[in-house]
Amino acid sequence: MKTLFNTIIWDLKLQVRNNILTVAVVIAAIYTGVFFLLDLKGNDDVLIILIFTDPAMMGFLFMGVLFLFERSANTLEALVVTPVKIWQYIFSKAISLTLIALIVCFAIVFAGHGFAINYIFFFLASFLTSILFILLGFIGVVQIHTFNQYILIIPSFFTPFSLPLLNFFEITNTYLLYIIPTQASLLLFKASFENIPVFDIIYSIIYLIIWIILAYYFAHKQFIKKIIRRQA
Repeated sequence: MKTLFNTIIWDLKLQVRNNILTVAVVIAAIYTGVFFLLDLKGNDDVLIILIFTDPAMMGFLFMGVLFLFERSANTLEALVVTPVKIWQYIFSKAISLTLIALIVCFAIVFAGHGFAINYIFFFLASFLTSILFILLGFIGVVQIHTFNQYILIIPSFFTPFSLPLLNFFEITNTYLLYIIPTQASLLLFKASFENIPVFDIIYSIIYLIIWIILAYYFAHKQFIKKIIRRQA
């Protein structure tokens, strides 16, 4: 655990040095500014979407940026001969980026809604969503070598994961979309502002954890296949 802790601290320093924290804060300020300029205060549905996109889109993008930076700096080659294990490397990125996402998410919700929220559900929604999309970003970025290539694969990831928005805005009302993990994320965010059925809460937490486990499994597998074995 000491190695993981030290790796997380290093990653946080790296993210600050590369202005990732600054970019995240600026994005949060823009989101909040747009929310107030459009006079949307009190419209929790719109606020939920803004908050949801932060750990989802930003986690995915920042994971790609960090990985590509380390690949260009030959950090990944050095990783093979360090005491840092693959799972520690992956979760260090996931946890450090999620800490930033949590700060931003809470800042947006306090500014746009106030302090009257369910903190447990909001934390779980932000934390689990961020971890999931960072792992998905990891799976995506190990396949490519440039940021332009990474940008091109984003639609292939986010298009299917955006489908639960149809249920969220009541355009559809189908349990088929419960197969997609973002349905669980949106339900948990909604539970932060209002009461929802207990079944939806249990489903959301358990299903997101299952997806995180699966995403980690494939992230670990792809890292060995695309990075470790190619250096052997």
